[in-house]
Amino acid sequence: MERKNRLVFTRSNAAAKREFDEAITILEYSVMLVELFGLEEFNNIIAGQLKLILCETKNTRIKREKVTIDQSLIKKINPNPKLYPIKDSIQMSNVHITEDLFDYTKQRIELKLWRNQIIYKTDIEGEIQEIKIIDFIKETANKIGGAQAISSFPNKSVISDGHTKIMLIGIAKGLFKSIGRDYKKHASMNLSNIMQKIEQSTLGD
Repeated sequence: MERKNRLVFTRSNAAAKREFDEAITILEYSVMLVELFGLEEFNNIIAGQLKLILCETKNTRIKREKVTIDQSLIKKINPNPKLYPIKDSIQMSNVHITEDLFDYTKQRIELKLWRNQIIYKTDIEGEIQEIKIIDFIKETANKIGGAQAISSFPNKSVISDGHTKIMLIGIAKGLFKSIGRDYKKHASMNLSNIMQKIEQSTLGD
């Protein structure tokens, strides 16, 4: 049985912990709103939060050398975060994609290795095209957010909008499990909180 990572927080990283918790809460609410209410506009938020938490990198130069600095929130609270790997079958087929993307029976792997896994593979005009998790998250966040960045996707329509939605939710749920967060429990609490706020607003009128 794999031992769970236990994070110890000090005063120095308390602010980073709050920022991380806020990002996770926003992600949970967004997944819930897409799943339960069909508010697909919140896919924008899911993509952006996944990028912020897992794939936020910055290119800079140190002594004239190009260096990539990892600014992901998860790294700010845990220097060596680990997440569950993708199922082997996901890499081999894109005929029927479900949100069940990760293998929770295997050991978790380090973030850099996790980000570079192939999450989507397809055949375009007889040529196999592969997309890594980090590229999918970053480019989906940029595309949805309207960023005018040059795409590294082999084809603009390589992933359908329907598949994009399923994959975003699948990655979010995989993240929740990897950090020991009970999504169903928190979704229920979040829904109850929304209902309570609505009731209070109605009573106030």
